[in-house]
Amino acid sequence: MLIILFSWVHSNYLIHPVAGTSMQESLQDGDRVLLNKRSPIVRYSVIGFSVSEEEGMFVKRVIGLPGDSVLVQGNRLILSIGDEGFTTTYTFDLEPKTARELKKDATIPPHHYFVIGDHTAVSKDSRSFGWVDAEKVEGKVQYRVYPFSEFGPIN
Repeated sequence: MLIILFSWVHSNYLIHPVAGTSMQESLQDGDRVLLNKRSPIVRYSVIGFSVSEEEGMFVKRVIGLPGDSVLVQGNRLILSIGDEGFTTTYTFDLEPKTARELKKDATIPPHHYFVIGDHTAVSKDSRSFGWVDAEKVEGKVQYRVYPFSEFGPIN
């Protein structure tokens, strides 16, 4: 029975460390979070993932979902999160290389996300490395499990 329980937990959950200050105030450097590997990712979910050209793992907030309309003008990305054109938008300054790469897309490609850190001034996120491939997502952050005094759900 214990083996079955361990196997189930291992196939559905993962504990991930948080390094850096890019998710402050939500998460702090040194926190440990519980990722649910099977939970659906929706807008504003906090996820753990890797990026092919970057070292280490990241924890960021999903802002853009597959199919969201985007427009890149110069080094600026305009992201529409409304269903009727550009009625509700976010604007982000991109690194020049990322702007050139994303310029070809009118929408966020299938199975990709646009993510940012809550502490945008210091966060390395989609503004510098572009779309996050869903295959590189470890899971959705559900709880802070350490430090124990801060245990609780993450929104």
